Amino acid sequence: MNERKDGHQSGHDRPVEVVSESINVFDCYLQMLGYQDSTRHAYLASVKHFFYWREATHPTIMEISNEIIQTFLREHLPVCYCKSTQKDIKTVRAALNQILIMQGDARVLADRCKGLQEIESAIDRFDEYLLKVCGHADATRWYHCRHTREFLSWLFGDRSIVPAQITPQTLCRFVTTRAGDYSPGSIGVLVYSLRTYLRFLQFTGHATPSATAMIPRPPNWSAANLPQILNREDLNLFLSVFDRSSAIGKRDYAMVRSLTDLGLRCCEVADMQLNAIDWHNGVLHLTKTKSRREDSLPIPDSMAEALATYLRHGRPETVSRAVFVHHRAPVGKAVQKCTVRGVIRRAFSRAGLPWTGTHIIRNTVATRLLEAGASIKEIADVLRHRSIDTAKSYTKVDLSHLANVAMPWPGRLS
Repeated sequence: MNERKDGHQSGHDRPVEVVSESINVFDCYLQMLGYQDSTRHAYLASVKHFFYWREATHPTIMEISNEIIQTFLREHLPVCYCKSTQKDIKTVRAALNQILIMQGDARVLADRCKGLQEIESAIDRFDEYLLKVCGHADATRWYHCRHTREFLSWLFGDRSIVPAQITPQTLCRFVTTRAGDYSPGSIGVLVYSLRTYLRFLQFTGHATPSATAMIPRPPNWSAANLPQILNREDLNLFLSVFDRSSAIGKRDYAMVRSLTDLGLRCCEVADMQLNAIDWHNGVLHLTKTKSRREDSLPIPDSMAEALATYLRHGRPETVSRAVFVHHRAPVGKAVQKCTVRGVIRRAFSRAGLPWTGTHIIRNTVATRLLEAGASIKEIADVLRHRSIDTAKSYTKVDLSHLANVAMPWPGRLS
């Protein structure tokens, strides 16, 4: 074996048979998950490196535990002189985490300083409050936690959190520093998140009842702008960029049809289940909605055709009951809402359209319904708005009907 500069013997010259059986099992596991060859080879190289190091430095340890992996990542990898091996800590950690997951153990987390660990603990408690006390949806909890984490990291960094230091001056200064990067609407959401966190501090006895009044609301006149929509040409161009000859293309097109035909949210598309589709009656039953209510919507023919094509000719074999699943690792697992968002963003880019967000599609659905003669109540029902006022904003884009009620301009042209 080769002598390393740190005094340890490198295990890379040991016979491959010592670890070959474990490596083969792990390789089969990665292939079962559907990892691409390049990723699989990088993971195998990382695990071989770990096995050889363990044989050379801890020959009496046979199990693969969280503790021994942490020792490898912290003590060996930063000073490693081994040749021809994977040394990127993120890749190595990801590979060894797959070993732990295969065994049914908890994964190894990236090292964090004490202050950052305290912030994450605070965010966990805040998230539990949002879920169990406020009953917020996943998306709402996500952006409240994101904004609050950003604020706490900005104010405390790697120091301990001291609620008394959260003053009107620090809150206003933080909002001011972010104002240049955000739109007025986004600043309003940021302030809303901080106010919610202050209410949490009040709920837990760490703030006074007047704390939520510390942050002034930024002016944002919601009726000042028209909702952005896709016109008919843009919508046709958007739908044309999907490669419907490939399995992934069939999946992505069916996802998009669910958005453009019914105005579903990304989370509702990701959570769609096979048993939620009533093919006989042409109805889609939604159970995991933003409002946490069960809804039933008629499935348009174009959406039904896209779904049937994907399920018959594109969807990989899997035990998952989710309609839309991954075609790459982890193959057969249900997609997440970020997967749906990514599909939309890439399609906009391929079509040369300037948008990246997904809400423009719901705006487009509402506008098309209004142009077809649907009432505001019917639009609110289809989009599953709790308040009918939310749907009223779409009347501003119905220019043909607005022209009929426009008052003549006073005076006359000379």
